[in-house]
Amino acid sequence: MDPKMLVSEVSLALGVTSQSLHNQIKRKNLHHSKSRNRVYFSHDTAKTLLGLDFSSQIIAFQIVKGGTGKTSICLSTGIRSCLYGAKTLLIDLDQQGNLTKACRIDTYDTPIMIELINQGLPIEEGIVNVVDGLDILPSRIENALLDSNLMLKRLPLDRIYKEMIHPLKDKYDLILIDCPPALGSSVTAIALASDTIISPVTPSEFSLEGLEITKNEIKNIEKNFQTNIKIRPLLNEFDVRTSLSHETMNFLITNYDKHLIKPVIRKNQEFENVLIKGISIFDTLRNTAAKEDIDLLTRDLLNITAATENSTGSIQLAKQKLDVIMNQD
Repeated sequence: MDPKMLVSEVSLALGVTSQSLHNQIKRKNLHHSKSRNRVYFSHDTAKTLLGLDFSSQIIAFQIVKGGTGKTSICLSTGIRSCLYGAKTLLIDLDQQGNLTKACRIDTYDTPIMIELINQGLPIEEGIVNVVDGLDILPSRIENALLDSNLMLKRLPLDRIYKEMIHPLKDKYDLILIDCPPALGSSVTAIALASDTIISPVTPSEFSLEGLEITKNEIKNIEKNFQTNIKIRPLLNEFDVRTSLSHETMNFLITNYDKHLIKPVIRKNQEFENVLIKGISIFDTLRNTAAKEDIDLLTRDLLNITAATENSTGSIQLAKQKLDVIMNQD
């Protein structure tokens, strides 16, 4: 895995000229590479070059429905975040370990969450590096016992993960958690430890049912633990050509209003293709729909906006396109 950020992409995202970025790279002697006159870099250079300030946050990808793209979106967003200079941690709590496998991490010499809890180890013991600026707490099948383990030991759900993960906010700008597609003690504990829950949904009746079940469960957690939890739906696999996609979008706009994440992820085979190869969608320098969509989502989550109000960067253009889509019959 070798993710890259083009200078031209940063120029559009932040509303600054490519020339000014080139000048800063040269003046500060920052590491960069070039391909066909296109200059690109990775996390360390982005952190120094862009100097963006991030408000540290914990985001859980959670919905009671498999196959909605949680893992692909979690991974891609994490990679794009580190390319903007955000120190990012992925936490894999799904016993299937698909996020871990996508990062090509060997877990058998690394303690996973259930072992960290049972052995009283600090969470840092299980964290391994993926690429510059991106780390992961991996998972494997033993994490399937997390729910029963938390219940049998009567561990406090409102504190067990929170006390492990929140101190990491001093080290990481963004912590992304990939949850299993189920209800249970572990998922409840993660909801209580998170600043935001993102629930990816696809244009499907079953997916929307999963979202409603998740929303109702979050309400129960809020009531039982006297807290407030922010849940934000994200429309994945949107296809402008299908009526079901528009119906799903209208449902989300009507029922979730301001909590809905405005950028959508269009239907794209590229996410699956790169997972099989063990690379990311940002390993290529080609401009693709998948990269554009994840970039918009990442900037939304990190609150990255153009430096000038009159910028004609891709975020403004994409939002204009989305407004058109959302207003179609």
